[in-house]
Amino acid sequence: MQSRNIGLSWMIALLAACSQAPAPQAGSEPTPAAEAATDAAAATATAVEPEPSVEDGVDPSVWDNEGEPEHESPGAELTCKDNPLATQFFTLVGGNTVDDCGRKDPKVLAAFNALMQNTAAAEASNKEIPSLRERLLSGPSGPGELETLQGEPWWFYTACQAHDCPGTALAMLYSPGQSKMVGRLTARCRVWWLGEPTAAQRELIEQRRPLDDAALTEDSALCE
Repeated sequence: MQSRNIGLSWMIALLAACSQAPAPQAGSEPTPAAEAATDAAAATATAVEPEPSVEDGVDPSVWDNEGEPEHESPGAELTCKDNPLATQFFTLVGGNTVDDCGRKDPKVLAAFNALMQNTAAAEASNKEIPSLRERLLSGPSGPGELETLQGEPWWFYTACQAHDCPGTALAMLYSPGQSKMVGRLTARCRVWWLGEPTAAQRELIEQRRPLDDAALTEDSALCE
């Protein structure tokens, strides 16, 4: 009887030892569950590279809602076909037409006439020299460019004397709503502000057409 009990004890101990799962050995292959966990972690850690953007490295404050830089949106540069005021200044005041749609504008002409009323001091002392108005309209004149100042549209124009730019030159702002013109005249080596421009208007003119110091050099006969 005692030997039988001993044998049963050995058999129970052997079965208990076999029922325990062996610990994984170094170098053994991972179980399917371990492989799934590893794949999930790798997928989570994988970063998706973003597509390059035209806005990379650019201050977001200078971009508008369409993704275009402000002041450079498509269609920002008007032509005379978009607006007659976009033609050359000398055309608007009755000079030659150099494009397909430029023509004289009576309101611009009236505003220019008013601007030139108090320019006697800027006329040349030599009476044989043509009038200041005639000389300003003899040189090149770029097309009008639309600006916005304090929420109001203003057109920027320039005019100058042929072969004496910028010694005799005029930079102007014209308001179609007010039919008013203000400007900065450079003549006889001096500067005159015409039409009583505000500080903001002066600043805009200075930004659009910085004054050339050479225009103030008193080595020309026109300075006398």
